[in-house]
Amino acid sequence: MDDSSRKPSDKDLYRRLGRTVHELRQQRGWTQADLAFHAGLHRAHVGEIERGETNVTLQTLKTLADTLRVSITDLLRDS
Repeated sequence: MDDSSRKPSDKDLYRRLGRTVHELRQQRGWTQADLAFHAGLHRAHVGEIERGETNVTLQTLKTLADTLRVSITDLLRDS
């Protein structure tokens, strides 16, 4: 089985989400604190998400997507 058909692990998905959130946040010129404020999240939680250290709820995904003005699927795309 080649790598292109390998199912991503949970950690891979968390890291992918984190990279994407980080990139989108930086494109807006926001700090983690800015994103946390606009999304109604704790700054430390935003940091955990960006580092791929935590599993997020669907509600948090929706909140991040709405705040960053992208779709949930955009947050889960390959960087």
